[in-house]
Order: sequence, then structure tokens, then C-alpha cells
Amino acid sequence: MSRYEEPETLDMDPAQPYLAPLQTWENLVRERHSIESTLHSSYIDLLKRYREKCAECDREKRQAMLWEKEQRMSERELNGLKAAAESAPFAFVVIDGDGAIFNEDLIARGEEGGGQAAHELHKQLKAFFHENTQYKNIDSIFVHVVLSVEGLSRALHASGALPFTDHMALTKFARGFCRAQPLFAFTDVGYGKEQADHKVRKLFEIMERNIQCKCLILAGCHDNGYATFLESFRRNHKICLLETTPPAADFRKFAFKRVAFPSVFRSDPLPSRPVVSPTYVAPPAISPPYSVPTTSPPSVFNPLGNGINSLPSPAATASPKSAPPPQPAPLPQPAVSRPEPQQNSYATVGRSTAPLTINIASQKKPTAPRPFLQLNKSDERVDVPLAKPDPQAVKFLEDRRQRSGMNLCNRYHLANNCKNSNCNFYHGERLTSAQTLALRHKTRNLVCSSGRLCRDVSCNLGHHCPSPGSCYFGDDCRFSEMHGMDITPTIKIYEDGTREVLA
Repeated sequence: MSRYEEPETLDMDPAQPYLAPLQTWENLVRERHSIESTLHSSYIDLLKRYREKCAECDREKRQAMLWEKEQRMSERELNGLKAAAESAPFAFVVIDGDGAIFNEDLIARGEEGGGQAAHELHKQLKAFFHENTQYKNIDSIFVHVVLSVEGLSRALHASGALPFTDHMALTKFARGFCRAQPLFAFTDVGYGKEQADHKVRKLFEIMERNIQCKCLILAGCHDNGYATFLESFRRNHKICLLETTPPAADFRKFAFKRVAFPSVFRSDPLPSRPVVSPTYVAPPAISPPYSVPTTSPPSVFNPLGNGINSLPSPAATASPKSAPPPQPAPLPQPAVSRPEPQQNSYATVGRSTAPLTINIASQKKPTAPRPFLQLNKSDERVDVPLAKPDPQAVKFLEDRRQRSGMNLCNRYHLANNCKNSNCNFYHGERLTSAQTLALRHKTRNLVCSSGRLCRDVSCNLGHHCPSPGSCYFGDDCRFSEMHGMDITPTIKIYEDGTREVLA
């Protein structure tokens, strides 16, 4: 080779050896930028979530501080209520004075006897509370006697327990009874047995819910009606029974504590004896078309009842000489022709002179309708229509709810099977048929949890909108999910499972 020939290496690009490393370096740079971008995005997202968690944590801290503050306030309030409830415990004694009768020798002494009865009753109640440790902290004793002064006075006079000479003895006794103890009271409810019973039960219900009342004593063991009333309070251990006369049979099933004060109350019922009214001979009158009895048998007075109208007034009985002159008997009015019933009864015997055959066979009472539920063609529950409620009954239920502060118990009033001893709803007295219907209407506005699939015959809740097709509330209606449902019943299912297809 000549020296003038160029070497072959001169044809090679001098940068060629560096191209591959350069390409590798560029790839690494791009990969680094990608990693940095990913790390930056992750960091930004993590920072955002961190700030959210910090804000949430701050909120929870503030909420916890508020709850802690409210808890301390509630505890202070609860402790204050407990202290107030324990600071002034009292006992309440409610007495049905028409049956739990004070000793007649105390009543006969008027105000003096009333004062002695009050002091003796207070002393014996104090001794009873001292003997029972659960009542040892009781400071005050309230005694409320509910009775008909006129009715009991006549009963005492008629039975011979009190002479007819002093008609104000019971009034004077009540005055002395109230004056002797400032927390003792007499309430005269006037004529009518139910008046006293109603007031006694209301007082009892109010005091049963009073947490400061540590002992509630009822003096009403002479009347079985109170046994039914006490069923819903069976598990209340603060209730005691004050026995005067031998208790009625239905009271034996209760485990309440019993107490008796024979030195204050009669231990036997008032004796019943006939009281004969002064009679007179009426002047002759025109014979009526049917026989009229001229005399009536003597009336028999029941001292435990309220049949006061059958007795003559004490003044007339004590001094028959001062009775007004007899008035001539009024002439009988002509009898109005009325269709006679097909069957004879005791009421029609005295109006006919012909011999009659008296039918004394007992009539069969119509059987009560069997409970049932209705389904439509899609096997969905359809409520049985209810009659229109009485506005007065609706108002009565609302007034009772406002007075008691509680809603009525549907199981107790509609199904008669409330088994909850700690029921938070109002039981009280049974409702009339009109009030029960009004309560059914009110209950029907509550949605049944089983909805259209409910198969409970005794269920009183609603299973579809009560105003289908014209609901005022629209989508806000409780039964909005049932809107458009077919409410035409096609089948009845009775309680025993039998079915009846409707036309």
C-alpha cells in the first residue's frame, strides 16, 4: 500500500461509539422524569388526603369536646334530679270513703272525732313506714278521702250506725279530719258511685308515675272493680293495699303489701236493713182500664251502693207526723194503642187480664263476627274499611293524650293483650266503642312493617294509603310506595285459615 492511500478508519463516524450510550442516557432521563411525575402526583394526592383527615380529625375533636361537655351537663342534671327526687320523698294514701268507712263512734263525735281519726291514722302510718326499711326516708304523708257525703250519711243513718238526730255528723267529722293534719283532705264528689271510683283511679295513676312518691296506698279492697284496675300495676313494689272490710275475692291474687288500721276504720260492712217509708191511703179515684198497685213493697237499702233515691229523707223518717198531707193520686192517662210483642215477657204480664204464657227460655246471643283479613288479586293486603269516627271521640283521645303526656297503648285498647310490664304507653280506663273506633282510625295511619305481605289478622296498622288516588301528601305520604295499588278485595282469609272468595 502506498503512503498516499488514506486508511480505512477515516471513513468511520467518530461519534458512532457514543450514540448507543447517549440513547441509553436519554431513556434513563425520560424514565426518571416519569418516576418524578408519578411521585409528584402521589405526593399531591397524599397531601390532599392528609389535609382532609386533619380536618376530619379536628371536627371529631370538636364534636368529642361538645359531647363531653353535654355529658357533664347531663350528669349534673341527672344528679340534681336524683337529689331532688330523694330530698322530699312522700307517701300518698287514697281512700274510697264510700266503702272504706271510718269507725262510727269517731264520726258521731264530729270535729273532735275527725281530729282523733286523723292523728291516729297518721301515727299508725308512721309506724308502718318505720317497720319497713324501704319507706324509712318518707317525710310527708298525704291522705285523700274521696266519697259521697250525702250518700254515706244516709247509709250510716239507715243502717243504725248513726242516729237520725245529727245529719251533719259526717261533715263535721271531715272538717276536723282536714284541720288536724295539713296534708289530709276530704273530697265530696256528690251522688253516683262512678264519680268516686273515677277520681280515686285518676289520683292513683298520677301518683304512680310520680318518682317522689315512694309509697302509694289504696283503700279500696271492698270493690272488685279496683282489682281489674290494679292489673297493669302488678309489678310496682311501691303499691300497698289498705284493708278495712274483708277484701273482695279478686284481690287475693296480688302480692302487694297489706296494712290494716282497725282502730280507725270499720272492719265489717254496714248492715243492711229495710227502711219502710210512711204510707198513706189515697182517696178513691176512677178505676183505670188496667190494674194499678196502690202500695209498693218496702225499699231495701244497700249501704255499699249508691241507691240513695230509694230512701226517704232523714227528716221525714225521723218525724213522720210532720209529713205533708197526702196529695190525691193523679188520674191515669188513657193508654195509647201500641203493637204488642210476639213473645211474652215479665214486663207485659201486668198489662193483660188474660192468662199468659211466659217464655223464660234464654235467647241465643248472636255470634261475634270472626276476624279476617282481605287480599286483592295480587295477594296484597287490603285494609277493611272503617266507619266514620265520631268527632267528639277524636277530641277525647287528643285531650287524654295531652293530659297524660303519652299516646294510648294500641295493644291494650285494641287487642287487649299488652304483656309489657314496663309499657311506655298509656293504659288507663277502657275506651268506649266510639273511642275505640277513633283509635283504630289513628292507628291505621301508621305503616305496618310487613306492608302488603302482612298476614296477621289482628294487625291494626295501615297496609296502603287511606286516600288512594287522591292523596294530598303525594310523594311525602307515608304510604307513597303503595300508591297505585289495587285495593279491591278478592278474597277473605279468616283467623283459622279458611278462605272465602269475594264476588
